[in-house]
Amino acid sequence: MIAYQNISSLRADSRDPGLPVGFSGPNVKSWSDFVKNVSCLRAFIGSSDKARWIINSDDIYYFAVALLATLQCGKEALVCANTTPAFIGELLDGRTGFLCGQHMPSAAMIQSIADESMPPEDRSFPPISADDARITLYTSGSTGAPKPFPKRLTELEAETGELYRLWGSLIEGRRVYSTVNQQHIYGLLFTVLLPISMGVPFCEDIVRYPESLESLGDRNPALVCSPAFFKRLAETEIPPNLFPGGCVLFSSGGVLTEGVARETEKRIGVKPIEIYGSTETGGIAYRTAVIESSWKPFSRHEVSINEEGRVVVKSPYILDPAGFVSGDLGHFIEDGRFILDGRADSIVKIEEKRISLTEVENRILESPYAREACAIALTGKRQYLGAVVALSDEGKAFFAGKEKREINDFFRGHLAHYLENTVIPKKWRFVEALPRDSQDKLKRADITALFGKTPDVRTLSLSKTEKGLSIELSIASTSVYFDGHFPSFKLLPAVVQFDLVMEYAAEHLGLSPKITSIKRVKFRKPIQPETKLALTIDYDRDANRLTFNYADAESGKAYSEGTIQLEAQ
Repeated sequence: MIAYQNISSLRADSRDPGLPVGFSGPNVKSWSDFVKNVSCLRAFIGSSDKARWIINSDDIYYFAVALLATLQCGKEALVCANTTPAFIGELLDGRTGFLCGQHMPSAAMIQSIADESMPPEDRSFPPISADDARITLYTSGSTGAPKPFPKRLTELEAETGELYRLWGSLIEGRRVYSTVNQQHIYGLLFTVLLPISMGVPFCEDIVRYPESLESLGDRNPALVCSPAFFKRLAETEIPPNLFPGGCVLFSSGGVLTEGVARETEKRIGVKPIEIYGSTETGGIAYRTAVIESSWKPFSRHEVSINEEGRVVVKSPYILDPAGFVSGDLGHFIEDGRFILDGRADSIVKIEEKRISLTEVENRILESPYAREACAIALTGKRQYLGAVVALSDEGKAFFAGKEKREINDFFRGHLAHYLENTVIPKKWRFVEALPRDSQDKLKRADITALFGKTPDVRTLSLSKTEKGLSIELSIASTSVYFDGHFPSFKLLPAVVQFDLVMEYAAEHLGLSPKITSIKRVKFRKPIQPETKLALTIDYDRDANRLTFNYADAESGKAYSEGTIQLEAQ
């Protein structure tokens, strides 16, 4: 067994040179490679006067290289998943540098620097002062704007040690695979800090789809997942006995519903271990899905419920001695365990009656025809509720061919058995999936927008490619984009298709020029509401033009394609 060692105390000779650290398919990075790569990048950072470095990389191994190199230089690491030009522009100043795994303006490429040749005598690991080392994480605040949360390495190592104490024996001897972003605290802890401290190898690539599990070729992996991944897994047919050596499943980022947990166990044969926590607090409590409904606090935590019913946490992971007051409601049961009762902002007044939005959502989900649900308070002449529902496969079959009014009436009738008429949602929206961010958190602004005269464009996934962007999206039937264009046969106008390409390019590629001409355009098939679209956008910098392609995300059939010539910048 390899000795557990905190990140701050690692030295170049702490591990056997041949020990695997990261892997991608058959390619393996050893401890010797890791020491060399960290040393090369540390030399680059050390030659700069920058005090802070933004770190972003899709490759988990090179992310880990950049993190250690930054901390060994005594610099602050700004760990953020958001690389939109506007956000990065706000962070970049005379004191801040940018280390990135992809080609981005103003960024130094992590891999190209880390893979440079270096004399053997320069390969060493200087000590890190855990109390002085700073890692700033970013999460979305209530307004959706990224919010910084500075952490000391001391607190992160304390939490990593607690995870090892609880589950080190389960992870030992396995390889770690992640379906979550390592640039958020859950992924950072479980896919970077814990594996390196334990000497356990981790996959460099994020596992994005349940179908990819079959190609891992691993008999007994440790899988670090989110509820969103398990939801997709529950809808995917995978071969039985996929992991004959057994596996361990972790879940965090949101509450795993009992139905999804049971489907996961049915397909994988293992009950997921759930961790409840946040960027601000780290891990708070844990439970074994399916067999436990209550949460057990981590041993070093003091959890209480305040007079408002909110969960309050004090722990070694939180710098503020007063602790952190969460937005979650809860109540205690036996043995210090607690039950979560939804969000504090889920209690609203409708017609002077207090109603729990969580209760409304749970009642909707008691119908077999609903897979996801979100209720929100809306205001018109008076306050009322709106509900957004993603139908289950059974629901899609049951309501096939029915008008939206009939679907509305069904769910209103369903809720009438449990709720007073004044609190039954007045407006309903039915979508393929609720809008969520990369951490499986609901995007409240997008939920609210579904009830207004807004475009209602839902970005289901977005990733950067060598040439540009790869996007999955859908446009709700409620969108104004479909208004006035063949009322009996709604289709997406050509001008909207061009506008969407330009909007994505502006936000994610940093382009803001005007269109000078549109060339080589083909419209092969009308795009209708709620269609799941695959949009690829390639940017030719030399020719200053964009090439786009809209296709069906499931069948791959083409809808439209074309080239947009941009005005010279």
